[in-house]
Amino acid sequence: MNVRKYGCSIVIAIVALYACNNDDDNNTGGGSIEPPRDRAEQQADEVEVIKNYLDTHFYTLIDNPVNPDYKIALFDTIAGENSNRQPISQSDSLETKILRSNDVDYTLYFLNLNRGSATERQPTFADSTAITYRGEMFYDYQDRDGDGIPDSADVDADSDGEADVIEVDGQDEVRTDEDGDGIADDSDADADGDGQVDRIDSNDDGVIDENDVGTKQDTDGDGIIDAKDPVDNNDPNRRVFDSRVNPSWFDLSNPDPSRSLILGFKEALVDYKGASGFVENNDGTVNYNDDFANFVVFIPSGLAYFSASPNDIPVYSPLIFSMQLYGVNESDHDRDGIPSYLEDLDNDRNVLDADDNTDGDGDPNYIDADDDNDGTLTRDEITLVAGAKDDGVVTLDEITFYDDDGDGTPNHLDPDDRDLKNEQ
Repeated sequence: MNVRKYGCSIVIAIVALYACNNDDDNNTGGGSIEPPRDRAEQQADEVEVIKNYLDTHFYTLIDNPVNPDYKIALFDTIAGENSNRQPISQSDSLETKILRSNDVDYTLYFLNLNRGSATERQPTFADSTAITYRGEMFYDYQDRDGDGIPDSADVDADSDGEADVIEVDGQDEVRTDEDGDGIADDSDADADGDGQVDRIDSNDDGVIDENDVGTKQDTDGDGIIDAKDPVDNNDPNRRVFDSRVNPSWFDLSNPDPSRSLILGFKEALVDYKGASGFVENNDGTVNYNDDFANFVVFIPSGLAYFSASPNDIPVYSPLIFSMQLYGVNESDHDRDGIPSYLEDLDNDRNVLDADDNTDGDGDPNYIDADDDNDGTLTRDEITLVAGAKDDGVVTLDEITFYDDDGDGTPNHLDPDDRDLKNEQ
């Protein structure tokens, strides 16, 4: 069994995924939009952007110079010398998952490189996970209407149904789009739509004809000339806004948008498993077996930052996360004997809301040692079977819940029932 050593100790990452500044000069994002765009309308536009990305990009796995235990997935456009590459959309490793949030159905796309050890337990939405990750944007330009065309080249960047007005040589001009492809003529590599890259006026005679040599430059073959396309550069890290190369523990229980935890990030992890084993060293480092989960998830903006994003990420940006899952700890945040995920009373996969706060005291049940505030601790109003915690996992069938007055509400949630059940 192959075991490898990480270069630094595991650190605790409390609650949330925060975006970090990687000095991406091309990125002009961040901020918020009020009022935000209708979520259903944004998703309808964005799903086509994501599908187009998967159809027009391929991935390769390259060596990771910082952590050799896993390779880095790099994404590039299918064009030029890469014209024969298989698109992500045709990969046998690609799968989808439907997730409903804010009354909108979203699709997560996964590239499954390794699902993790079959013997291990999948995390729940309230557990703690040891992970590494690399977060990047689909594109590194502003795209307000989410149509896949950067604002710098979009004939109607605000999607109001009318061509935008821009300033040219001190004069306002209405942008034109001769072939109706959404790319403004001044940015379109094939403005007349004849299927050929347009010639340029190389002899500066004001006429483009057979006397002109050369064509417009469109390095990545996306139809937008390089001068108006900030994605045309060869830096593989240009879109990366955050990464963690050594395993860090993340608490998945907090989906509060104000704390920047991304719902799509959490919901991606719950479908995978960790490594089959590990060894903790005296210096604080940890050796994990190399059968840990390794995958890539493509997340729509409605499951990410949507209309209020960190400084490095434009609003309405779908995101890509490459993730590795090493270990899972079942969380019991208040140590009351009930795993945190079982304290989600309304089954909405969110343990923070008012529906999961029985006594209304400000602390939801999963961090409240006395859920009903009756003076008897929750752990004393339930009973765990002998040895329930020995394997680090407490299952529902290992907990006895009582209802002394028979009113349908278990004792630990009923202030009328407060008898101790575990007296020594």
